[in-house]
Amino acid sequence: MPSTVTRAERTLATRRRMVQAAYDLFCRDGYLGATISAIADRAGVAVPTIYYTFHTKSALLGDVLGAAIIGFDRWREPPPEPIVMAEVMGWHRWWSEFQAAPTSEMALWVFVRHGAAILQRVAPLVPALHVATGDPEAGQIVRTSEERRVESYREVVNVLADKPAGLREGLTRASATDVLVALFSAEAYQCLVLRGWSHRRCTAFFAELLSTQLLAPG
Repeated sequence: MPSTVTRAERTLATRRRMVQAAYDLFCRDGYLGATISAIADRAGVAVPTIYYTFHTKSALLGDVLGAAIIGFDRWREPPPEPIVMAEVMGWHRWWSEFQAAPTSEMALWVFVRHGAAILQRVAPLVPALHVATGDPEAGQIVRTSEERRVESYREVVNVLADKPAGLREGLTRASATDVLVALFSAEAYQCLVLRGWSHRRCTAFFAELLSTQLLAPG
């Protein structure tokens, strides 16, 4: 039994190393510029190891996106289909803290603080993701990721709406989800960073903006 566990841990460590290498090169060279050979070399593995693990470059991109969202130290592999978003949200270390926050304002701060860290990791991938949409398989992975972002934000809004104070008067959960999707994105974060904004300033800006747009006063 111990050797089986050790082998599993070693396999997971190798997978994470390949995903991290792919992330680094996708960010630096883009989706087309980052070759499987270069990724394998950076990860210290053979090219067949990458194909054996991920099968295709587009599937590797899916793992990279998942790891950037969940955290490279927590990523294992994509969840099995069909996805139950309420369960997947529990993969985030901060989700229980978010759910336990006593007011919608305090919960929103937990979400923005940790969500901005996710945007910080995903933002450098934005150019690669835009190019990847030109490939049918990779494009589908990008679209699916965006659909899941919307679903995850819907879960966030549902929690906020059920807390004391809740949402702004007259703001439906559907509209609140639309606002969150439009304003709290990797593209918006990257735009601010390219203008010279620090991560701390971006986080404070999103917290103030989303509080004003989503929450009831006080």
